[in-house]
Amino acid sequence: MADKKIVLHPANPWAILQDPSLMIEFLQDLGLIGPSFPHMGEPHYKPGPRFDELVRFSTGAGGLARPSAGCHVFLLETSSEPLFLGAGNVQPPLCPRCRAKFMNWSDHLLSWQKNKRQYLWTCGNCGNNATAQELNWRRMAGIARYAIDLWEIGEGEAEPSSELLQALAHKTGENWRYFYYRF
Repeated sequence: MADKKIVLHPANPWAILQDPSLMIEFLQDLGLIGPSFPHMGEPHYKPGPRFDELVRFSTGAGGLARPSAGCHVFLLETSSEPLFLGAGNVQPPLCPRCRAKFMNWSDHLLSWQKNKRQYLWTCGNCGNNATAQELNWRRMAGIARYAIDLWEIGEGEAEPSSELLQALAHKTGENWRYFYYRF
């Protein structure tokens, strides 16, 4: 079985997490996370009492009484620069103006890695210039310095509620996005 997760991240790729312990406390108070446990050498968190309200599972989520039973949460702490957060399910991003695919997106990504603040992706169809975070990654990737991973949730199985995204925005002063990550 492939690993899968929903990745929540600030829309501003340069946003930083000032104090991870305060974020953990906030997520516990919100009811998203419960007690911590070690997973792959890192602290992960069991679903909290409101996890199933804050993460909306589809009706076909295996018919489980509590679909979140196998889920866990991880806080990816701030990196020194924005990272491309994507995996095996990434498809070419779309131009934000004309929606044409960037078929050579991996070449662009390599160039972006060398100059993250100034690199612009130029659409071969309409000539529009866009930053990496302005591209439409079709909920398959994102650009961020930190993130919240909701493990064992695949594409189409669930999505974060507007309450969760708004609570994160209120706490951090940044809008939040999400995508599906599959190894």
